[in-house]
Amino acid sequence: MSLLYTALISAALAAPADDSKSGIRVSPVIDWWVAHDQTTPFPVDNEGTMGGQGAHVETRQRVGINIDTDEVNVGVILGGLSDQVWGETWTIPGTIDERARHQKGLRLPQFRKLALTATLDQFQIETGLITSHWGLGMLANNGEKEPFFGQPEFGDRVVRARITTKPSKDSPWYFSAAWDRVLYDDLTIDPRIQWTNQALFSVLWRKGDDAFGMYGAVRRQDELLYARSTRVTVLDAYTDLNIDLTTDLKLHFGVEAAGVTGKSNRATTYNSPDRIHVLSGGAATEAMVIMLDESLAMGFAAGIASGDGDPSDDTAHDFSFDRNFGVGMILFDEVMGGIEAAQYNLLTDPDHMGQAPDAVEASVYEGAFRRASYLQPRVQYSPAPWAQLRLGMVFAWATAPITHAFYTHRNGGVPVNHLGQPTSGYALGSELDWAVQLGPFVDKDHLLHNTRVSFQGGHAVLDSNLGGDKMGRIDRYMMMFHVL
Repeated sequence: MSLLYTALISAALAAPADDSKSGIRVSPVIDWWVAHDQTTPFPVDNEGTMGGQGAHVETRQRVGINIDTDEVNVGVILGGLSDQVWGETWTIPGTIDERARHQKGLRLPQFRKLALTATLDQFQIETGLITSHWGLGMLANNGEKEPFFGQPEFGDRVVRARITTKPSKDSPWYFSAAWDRVLYDDLTIDPRIQWTNQALFSVLWRKGDDAFGMYGAVRRQDELLYARSTRVTVLDAYTDLNIDLTTDLKLHFGVEAAGVTGKSNRATTYNSPDRIHVLSGGAATEAMVIMLDESLAMGFAAGIASGDGDPSDDTAHDFSFDRNFGVGMILFDEVMGGIEAAQYNLLTDPDHMGQAPDAVEASVYEGAFRRASYLQPRVQYSPAPWAQLRLGMVFAWATAPITHAFYTHRNGGVPVNHLGQPTSGYALGSELDWAVQLGPFVDKDHLLHNTRVSFQGGHAVLDSNLGGDKMGRIDRYMMMFHVL
């Protein structure tokens, strides 16, 4: 694998942009960033375990090539994992965190794309391993787009067979049907013991930068070790529009909404020991008023994910966004992610629990936005083509009572948080985020057209529902060097 990785880097760097004589076009795929990151410590349970992480350096690479003709595309891309190569590790015990923050070192690169796409007169056919993305990335997210704050991570990967057709050659309408064998996403973590298949159907209208689409998916996930399964149907719609307001201003507006329904016996409840029903939904939107020279943009992002107010009944209402969907850089990424990992340790510790609850591993969402709502006003200013300033705030509220599974169970079902404190209300907290980006310094045709450096910071103050009086202000600082 390492030899193939090295060979792909060499081939990508040496690839010509176009070979007009043969009709074959070879284009490199090179994406490499290095980040120096640190977050101040904060308690994640009532046992003295601390979250946050001291100064450390992590890196991620994606490298490969795309080979194109007028009818065929072949793509091979490796990489995508974020690896810590220097500095302090995470202080939360265990290996449940997929970012591998508990250790230092490079992991073997994984295939992100190994696929063939053929464009025929009436159809386009795609088959092979690809990353999956749809709309704003609320449910299916390839982890490649850099969020407003923070860094891109993870990426949903599937083995897909897809067919797409259009009513006519110049039509903006696309109709697709696909079958996926899911390898990695928020719910499928280990394909060796989780067998996940889904059938998808979508309708997409696209014209220039504007788009509108709807898709439906029927998904079945089997837990092979426990002979349990989840069967759900997903409906998702989105729109992404750019509207000229005046001769100097335009509006970029996007919205995505989804609902999930089905049943599962992966995890059951006391009142429904055979299976539970799934009924949940969520939505996200973003709107930015942008000057046509793109020197100034102002707007907001917002989202909501349903929460389960009664976890003991026969219906699960919790909704989770894809973990690659960025909401700030502290409150969910760091705080919620740390609390979830520490909660898993408490629930699986034989000194605390005689037997771990069903599907306890599914309670760790890597800091994904879930069972909450948020509002993020933000502004972006570019005093020069190679300089960009960003400022934003996140205000967040829960959509279900704030509870900690272990401590609430030990408290007889009366809701308490991860510090054992009673909770009331739904406020989670707020954070202030900022970023300064320098670059790129060359035009888009240059190999180094993505080279840039950014300095980012986040400062979160948590509500008393999350132990704000004991947590203090939580700060995160990051310097990211995007090499290629």
